[in-house]
Amino acid sequence: MKKIILPVLFLLSSLGALKAQTADDIIDQYITAIGGKDKWTQIHTMKVEGQVEVQGIAIPFTMQGIHLKSQRLDAEFQGNKIIDITTSTGGWSQNPLAGKNTLSPVTEEELKLKLDELDLQDAFVDYKGKGSTVEFLGKDEEDGNEYYKIKLTTINKNEKTYFFDTKTYLVYKVESIVKQQGQEVKVAVKLLDYQTIDYGIKIPFKTDQGMMMMVTKKVTINPVVDESIFKPGQN
Repeated sequence: MKKIILPVLFLLSSLGALKAQTADDIIDQYITAIGGKDKWTQIHTMKVEGQVEVQGIAIPFTMQGIHLKSQRLDAEFQGNKIIDITTSTGGWSQNPLAGKNTLSPVTEEELKLKLDELDLQDAFVDYKGKGSTVEFLGKDEEDGNEYYKIKLTTINKNEKTYFFDTKTYLVYKVESIVKQQGQEVKVAVKLLDYQTIDYGIKIPFKTDQGMMMMVTKKVTINPVVDESIFKPGQN
């Protein structure tokens, strides 16, 4: 009996190690494809300018962030100012189109999801050092293309499944489960139009969220950011 059990245990442990190595190999290829770890870790601040396109309407936005510390999004539509502020200790939002006419605190659940957005250096760059874990989920196929699937669980306990193109290793789609009106809903976001910008990093300039497309127009790496803009009382 012992002669049978030992080889089986060895086989199982080897398969587990292979699965972990496969995930890390894909992630390494992905980080290389988007410019490499050394370039991404030089990013400390960022400013993104673009527009949200929905039902034929374009809404300009500006996002400013400090790595792992704070982020602010500003947009305006028909005189309505939309503001979203997230820091490592709290979050606030204002959206008259959704009935929030003044800047007010977000819920704990909303803040939990937003905290991951403070990472400007890509979620997979040094993911272990950030306290995240990964799980290789095999392959999938969509529109005639093959993708590796990896589930990322962040230190904030948020889970997302990433689809990596087996040819380019770039992320094509990200799936997550969110709560909407008390119901859990699967949300899929496609990352399109990758372009190489300053510091030699590559990012998607279009984010397809189904009914809405976020289009990036300009990205500035390491600009001077006034930290006072992240204080909700000074807007």
